Amino acid sequence: MNEIKQFRSATPVITREAEDAARARLLRAMHEPAPEPVRRRAPRVPRLAWRLVVAGAAAVALVAGLEVVQSDGRPDTVAVANVQELGERAAKSVEGDPHDPYAAYKRTPSPGQWLYVKETIAPLLNEPHPEVDRDSRMTRETWQSLDGKQTALDDGKGKLVIHETRPDITAADLAKSPVTPEESLARVGAVVDATPASPFDDGASRQQRVFQAISQLMREQALTPEVRAALFRALPMVEGVTVKQDAVDATGRHGVAFAYTGQWERSEIVLSSDDYRFLGTYREAIADRTLETITVKAGTPLSWTAQLETKLVDKPGHRP
Repeated sequence: MNEIKQFRSATPVITREAEDAARARLLRAMHEPAPEPVRRRAPRVPRLAWRLVVAGAAAVALVAGLEVVQSDGRPDTVAVANVQELGERAAKSVEGDPHDPYAAYKRTPSPGQWLYVKETIAPLLNEPHPEVDRDSRMTRETWQSLDGKQTALDDGKGKLVIHETRPDITAADLAKSPVTPEESLARVGAVVDATPASPFDDGASRQQRVFQAISQLMREQALTPEVRAALFRALPMVEGVTVKQDAVDATGRHGVAFAYTGQWERSEIVLSSDDYRFLGTYREAIADRTLETITVKAGTPLSWTAQLETKLVDKPGHRP
């Protein structure tokens, strides 16, 4: 009995992130095709039982901090241990990707160039209520000027409308030397501090607003690989940012997310689990709240997006 007590007291407490990672690993293993038994003459293990064995082994290996590999030696997708690891993996993926969609973007934007962005989004359920419809999708195309000062979009009647924006900070601002995680975070934070909060941001912490600003930059602006890598490394520096192991974008693609939970809502920046490219965003209310005459209930989805394509074009209205 004393030996059991000593064993229990020496066993480290599993963290919430490690628990989420193990659960995500377990679910993936249970849904993967079951491998054939190695020995031909051995009795076949029932498919469900085999999946459970694989899932259990994967979960144990993950909690123990081991990397599970496939039989051919290629590493399987391994859940990230913490937000710092996610930031580093995502940054290295951007730095080492010769096909990065933003590689053609220069520090000094070329006159007339725009960033074409094609997204799938969940539309508003009933304006002016902020809830989006989980069961509906629509395609949205926008063009962002590389100086960050103009946005163009279709007005729904086939006419292109260009209007001025207030990004407060642009890709060009972030590309000025030095480009480091610390400097990038300081620049975004300075803009957040100087910008009055909107009614929907009332009660949001500074950290939440910084997180949302970085999310918007990744969705809408032509960030150089260097800037994008710096922002990925900056996100773990924002107090309160964690990892969500199994996040889903608006098209149903599963990935891993940077997540921030504030007083009223949770926000997610969803990345691919394979190459850590940006997939989309998600926001959800986590507490009941009344804004003027509108009441938002906990669990209400507030935004759900999936980025399908981005490309530099010569002028708004042009498509790749």
